[in-house]
Amino acid sequence: KMRMYCDNKSAINLANNPVMHDRTKHVEIDRHFIRERIDSKELILPYMKSEDQVADVLTKSLCTSQFEKNVSKLGMFDMYAKLEGEC
Repeated sequence: KMRMYCDNKSAINLANNPVMHDRTKHVEIDRHFIRERIDSKELILPYMKSEDQVADVLTKSLCTSQFEKNVSKLGMFDMYAKLEGEC
C-alpha cells in the first residue's frame, strides 16, 4: 500500500466519498483516479497536520524555523554552508 499524507481533511473526505457534487466537478478526473486507487486498496490517505508535512519545504514558503525543521527531517543540508572553524 502507498500512503499519501494529506493536511486537508476536506480533500480526504472528497477522495473517499463516491458521491459527486456540483461544486467539485472541476476536480472530477483527478478525484476518480485517486478514488480508483483507494477502492483497490493501493492507496490510503491518512491525515497529517500541516506543521508535520515535510513535503511543504518543496512546495511552500515557510518561516525559517519550519523550513529548517523540514529540511532536517528530509536529510537535506546546505552543502555550501561554512563548517565551524572554517575561514
